[in-house]
Amino acid sequence: MISEIEAQDLMLKLVSFRAQIKKGASKTVHAEYNKHQNLCMQKFRYLISMRTNKYKGFANYDDLNQEGFEALCKAMNNYNPKRGSFFWWAHKYIDTRISRSANLHTAIRYPLKFAKTTTPHKESQIPVMIEPRFNPDKILENTQLKNAVESALSLLNTEQREIISLAFGFTGDKPLSINKICKRKNLSRLHCMKTINNALGMIKDNIKL
Repeated sequence: MISEIEAQDLMLKLVSFRAQIKKGASKTVHAEYNKHQNLCMQKFRYLISMRTNKYKGFANYDDLNQEGFEALCKAMNNYNPKRGSFFWWAHKYIDTRISRSANLHTAIRYPLKFAKTTTPHKESQIPVMIEPRFNPDKILENTQLKNAVESALSLLNTEQREIISLAFGFTGDKPLSINKICKRKNLSRLHCMKTINNALGMIKDNIKL
């Protein structure tokens, strides 16, 4: 396993090589890029086994590992440093790809959001609850996301912040519909919608993930 800082340094170098190639780099740069890409694959391959280990009892276990490698390659090729850490980026690609493939191999079908957190079961097995494991990458991702949202919300005026919080449940309560927000705040539907749209526009322009 490698640290997040080391992972970011590896990926920033890979992104730099990719940018040079797009501008028409020499064969030497292409060779260095391929060499560095192989190094990154070796360094990050444990991210795949972290996800596939719980499927070792499945007949398509080797296929799932291959799916994981393809997802990792895609994550590396599409990575944008401005969107956050590479760990977060790679986990999104790998989790989705492997969960979907494992789910298709079972007799019971789960919605993807449940398949990501629950091991698919063979027909002869009784479903069991999977004990959550400590995942520092996930904790870091959630913390970064929370901080980014709070930072973006702080740029809104009081009315925008209150309405957005009610609409998306940022206050900890269940998200409210437009009609319920209008009734609670004594606002017209048009004003409420306009406020939400303006606030979402500001969040989109200023949020940094």
